[in-house]
Amino acid sequence: MERTILAVDAGGTTCRGRLVAPDGAVLASGEGGACNPSTDLAGAIAVLDALINVLCRQTTPQTQRGSVVLSLGVAGLVDVNRRAAFLAAHEGFAEIVSMSDGYAALVGASGGQPARLIILGTGAAGHRLFADGTSIQRDGWGFLGGDRGSGAWLGRRAVEAALKSFDGAAPESLLSERLVARLGGREAAILDWLLQARPRDFAALVPEIVAAAEAGDDAAATLLEAAADEATALVSSLGDGRGGKSVSGESDGEPLYLLGGLSVLLRTRIERRLGRHLDVPQGCALDGCVHVARGKAPQERRR
Repeated sequence: MERTILAVDAGGTTCRGRLVAPDGAVLASGEGGACNPSTDLAGAIAVLDALINVLCRQTTPQTQRGSVVLSLGVAGLVDVNRRAAFLAAHEGFAEIVSMSDGYAALVGASGGQPARLIILGTGAAGHRLFADGTSIQRDGWGFLGGDRGSGAWLGRRAVEAALKSFDGAAPESLLSERLVARLGGREAAILDWLLQARPRDFAALVPEIVAAAEAGDDAAATLLEAAADEATALVSSLGDGRGGKSVSGESDGEPLYLLGGLSVLLRTRIERRLGRHLDVPQGCALDGCVHVARGKAPQERRR
């Protein structure tokens, strides 16, 4: 007999939840704040616990944890100790199923069938599900080591270029002028911003890049093209799962999906580079969590 599922898509910017009845009806839904155990374990635990309580209280009678399968798609569960601490903090459920948020998005988009997915948001990662139920992830290294082509990647490079102009080591551009003003316009204010900035703060600068590019700024346009290059390389890195590369982006006819906050901005550029249209996702990460909990998609097993 199928049970009620509490599906959660927990990422570094927002945390979304959905309570789903055995017949598939949505009983409750809601959102919370950032939930990434790798960057803030205590904060992630608190955000998820608050969201769980809100969702359970929306039903009449109030849903009890003991009758619910908690299915989690969570960023930052690679470290074994953090993973164990995060999951142990949410007791009382009939069962807990966990996976990366990217994998949840992949199986949500494909309905659990073999496919590839590129996610371009604050961070960036590529995922592929194979016919044997195993999967791979490429990039997703985080702000300091990768996330190439992401919002944080774009924002950081725009800031670097702007400060190079601020120092007189490069010509000024519309983008550099906008960003220097955005960061405070003076050395002390800029340094203060840099000392406190997190990946989402750099990603929040993307609208400035877009506005400058639309106004004809070459530096801004070059950055957007570079992000599309990185996304295309990420598609290629998914290859055949054995180290092979796929130049065209075609891979045994498998669907290729693009999700994330930068997907609309970069879709056409990426499609032009791949020479193909990207596929329309069937669902989202919350659907993926439900599919895995119901056994309609394999649990995450990395190659």
